[in-house]
Amino acid sequence: MASVDSTRTQSDSLMWRVTPLAVALGSFLLGFVALGHRSLSSGEAVALGQSEGSLRAVLSRLWHHDPAQTGGVLLLKIGSSFGSDEAALRLPSVVAVAVAAGLLVVLGSILVGRVVGLLAGLAFGLNAGVVEASRSARPYAAGLLGIVLATLLLVWALERGGFRWGLYVLVAAALPLTHPLAASVLVAHGVALIAMRGRPELRAAAIALVVGSVVAALLLGWMAADRYGDADGAGALSVDRVVHGLEHAFGWNPVLVVGAVAGLVLLFGFLEDVRHRWVGVLVAGLIAAPFVATLAAATVMPVYMGALVLCAPGIALAVGAVAPMLSPSRGLLWAGIALVVVSGAATVGWRLTRPATEDWRALTKAVQRVQQPKETVVVVPDGARAAFAYYAPDVKLIRFARGEGAWVAVVADTPGDAIAAARPVVQTPRYALLRQFRYGDGLRLQHWVRP
Repeated sequence: MASVDSTRTQSDSLMWRVTPLAVALGSFLLGFVALGHRSLSSGEAVALGQSEGSLRAVLSRLWHHDPAQTGGVLLLKIGSSFGSDEAALRLPSVVAVAVAAGLLVVLGSILVGRVVGLLAGLAFGLNAGVVEASRSARPYAAGLLGIVLATLLLVWALERGGFRWGLYVLVAAALPLTHPLAASVLVAHGVALIAMRGRPELRAAAIALVVGSVVAALLLGWMAADRYGDADGAGALSVDRVVHGLEHAFGWNPVLVVGAVAGLVLLFGFLEDVRHRWVGVLVAGLIAAPFVATLAAATVMPVYMGALVLCAPGIALAVGAVAPMLSPSRGLLWAGIALVVVSGAATVGWRLTRPATEDWRALTKAVQRVQQPKETVVVVPDGARAAFAYYAPDVKLIRFARGEGAWVAVVADTPGDAIAAARPVVQTPRYALLRQFRYGDGLRLQHWVRP
């Protein structure tokens, strides 16, 4: 019997060691399937232009022009070494999110328990907002990986100390380079350390956090100064935009909303050992810090509310914290895991089958098919020209309409907004709008002709 128990224990241990790899692999496969199906967005195309040239040239360009995009541009630079198609360019983002999902399993296991880690990893990997971030050549994937890695190193260093504090300082200081708003979780780390008061290792933790935070703050100040006053179409802060951003964070999944709330209640209300209450503080901070930082930044500079997806690691850990309540009943536990998996798979499937917001591939094919010899092509705003040029490099683009007619590609959410944005470049009343076509929710193609 002792031999049987030993074999069973070894088998269980091996299973839990493989769990992070399995979750990471599942996340990778989910992000990789039909990765190149959707065309690049205008934002991805701009970042692609920033990643062209040697690594030295790319770093110089980021240093002087847009340091806040460092994480996304460097991921694109890595992807471009594998090819120039959409799948190759987005592949590093898929890998970054997959690694984050696996590390989140480890983090949850250390904080509360193995089952919590498993459930947290599944909630993160099947979060539709996270999956969309992994399938986009934007800095969100790098930010998610940075948040998970920094938090894991903090918890690891608290347990083992030593050189691990040096690793934590390096990652914490570099967080703004993954995504500027990712650095907000350092506040969550600080609040969690305050909640741990009384532990002997806190002196080293405080020093490491201060050093990392000072460097991160200097980087953030540099990035904020560069971006301040920049008008890039992010839009003004509004309730609708915040709600839309929160939908990204929770993956349009009500199960994650309910699970996160229940998990936070359990972390704060049912931990028997008050000394471990800091875990609840940390998890709540991982949700609250990116949320508050995003809203604060949006009041003074352009910020896309999709950045709220950076709350996803904290949301996943909160969902995982429900597991101890379900664990006494194996059937109830598996039912809870199944609910997270099924609801996550359903929302991911729904989001991935939706039409692209900007279908530049279809638009450029249409322009090449219908453009007449004396007609010109204009793209609004100028930042979107890179997306058109990626799919139709042989089509000459100009900034103002000329000739007998003009085809104008406009990035806008509504037909009215598209017309208003196009009027300055077609110089009405010299041209009149003949017709307007839609290529996704955020992209219009207009045909302007001389009246």
